[in-house]
Amino acid sequence: MQKIGIAGTIASGKTSFALLLKRRGFPVFNCDSYARITRHNGHPACEKIKAVFPGTEDEHGDIDAAKLASQVFHDEEKRKMLNAIVHPYVIEGMNHFFESHQDMPFVFAEVPLLFEAGLEEYFDTIIVVACSEKTAVERMMRDRSYTEEEAEARYHAQINKEEQIAKADIVIHNDGTLKELDQKVNQMVGTLRRKARGRC
Repeated sequence: MQKIGIAGTIASGKTSFALLLKRRGFPVFNCDSYARITRHNGHPACEKIKAVFPGTEDEHGDIDAAKLASQVFHDEEKRKMLNAIVHPYVIEGMNHFFESHQDMPFVFAEVPLLFEAGLEEYFDTIIVVACSEKTAVERMMRDRSYTEEEAEARYHAQINKEEQIAKADIVIHNDGTLKELDQKVNQMVGTLRRKARGRC
């Protein structure tokens, strides 16, 4: 089994890329989806978040994502504190996912903060999905209803595209259509399979 991480810039199309892999029958773990579980009332991480970030819970005792984001988005130290609470649970879930798919030749994980969290060691191969800043900003304005200023702020809050590309084993440039991305997924899967045969 090869463990393959999917990283990339915000709005680059990581989730679309992961969906196309799922349609081909590949198992894909979504770190963001799993991280949302930690915000539910009763989860150990939820209680820690409430203690460290007071005023972020909603009327049901869950963590309100918008309230939490308002506290951590512009504060690097608070963001690190939040990641220190959440990441261990996400890593535990990801490792369990890998273990439950050991019979598969390739298992993927969509990890938006792969490099920021220093998770490179968990993967045999790292794929970076990248696009231009212009494309990313346009997608965030269209799909997430951000203003141009909000989209640009989120784009520049992450590790830059060039640094991610430099650390990648495979780079998927995704400034085009979903059909074009689908073709690139076919090419990438073919490359992975050829490399896997070469190791045998």
